[in-house]
Amino acid sequence: MMTARVMPRARFGLSAALCLGTAVALAGCSAPRELVKPTPLQEIDSERSIKVAWTASSGGDQDNKLSAIAPVEDDGRVFVAGPDGDVLAYDLESGKRLWSAELDADLSVGGGAGDGVVVFGADDGRVFALEADSGQRRWEASIRSSVDAAPSVGFGDVAVRGKDGTLAVLAADDGSLRWRQSHSQPSLTLQGQGRVLMFPDALAAGFDDGSLAVFAREDGKELWSQTVALPTGRTDVDRMVDVDATPIFADGIFYVATYQGKLAALTAQGGRELWSRDFSNTNSMAADGRALYLSDADGVIWAIDRRSGDALWRQSDLAHRGLTGPALIDGQLILGDNEGYVHVLSSISGALKGRADWGDALIDPIQQVDGRGMAVTRDGKLRVFSLD
Repeated sequence: MMTARVMPRARFGLSAALCLGTAVALAGCSAPRELVKPTPLQEIDSERSIKVAWTASSGGDQDNKLSAIAPVEDDGRVFVAGPDGDVLAYDLESGKRLWSAELDADLSVGGGAGDGVVVFGADDGRVFALEADSGQRRWEASIRSSVDAAPSVGFGDVAVRGKDGTLAVLAADDGSLRWRQSHSQPSLTLQGQGRVLMFPDALAAGFDDGSLAVFAREDGKELWSQTVALPTGRTDVDRMVDVDATPIFADGIFYVATYQGKLAALTAQGGRELWSRDFSNTNSMAADGRALYLSDADGVIWAIDRRSGDALWRQSDLAHRGLTGPALIDGQLILGDNEGYVHVLSSISGALKGRADWGDALIDPIQQVDGRGMAVTRDGKLRVFSLD
């Protein structure tokens, strides 16, 4: 296979933002954090190139770093929105715009799709369901708390999470409230939460106190709850152990990561811990039959053996670059950074295999659908791509 030498263009940026590098839900910071320069990119032999199939508007810029509106796909259609509530639907294959709609609402997180609807939650607690075929509004409801995670849709239900710890399940056909749970929140939390995982008879969610809980889908009864990480330290900042990355469920096991806490494997029956290791993560994770793939708070990328929790490899060449979580596409890991580069890594070894310059930072998560990737950049572009 022919290879090309890829050199990064000259650019300077800071990967660590003030206030933890991740937005804190409460105003202000308890103490200044040292800014860390991103690791300079080195020349690589490019073995895999990123081929963009089409580019379109994502509905608006996401200059506010509190926004994390990623695309969602269902039945061959891609749905995305801008912070001002402009929703767009595209054909996944061709990029043709199918419809657009205006919600007249401020959005900070992406949508959920399924059961013939696409659902978005707003900063003022309103929840909107649009017909997936046409964009016509099916219903509007409210959970009375800022929606802090992309809604999940499935099995006739919509699961919505609020910033105050609310977990509400609404009927997908009319938006009526089926049940609501309230989970106690710590005094200080990170911005955002992971999606709810939905199953035919249950749903699971990670919480900002470092726990994972499973509920009966029919009535919301808590089936079990397991603490993944305990708060430690003297200050509220030190004691944050949010589960912000959406947990992964595979082969009867939940894989859960917390901020400045633990990465753990829990059984579906009862939440028994199979293994855990010290870890800090807030971005999305990926998995295959062998390993979990995720980046830590310093931007080091890890492959963790799913059976034992042991490290298979670690890649530190992209440290402090403000990485997204990895997406697993065609056996390779795809990550974006704060300077607008998209990186290709081998899932086997962690070696850097390719790089593209998209000019602006990517929103986490990068989505994978049928061997293709979908990503939104902060300057308002939606890109669908594959690997050559």
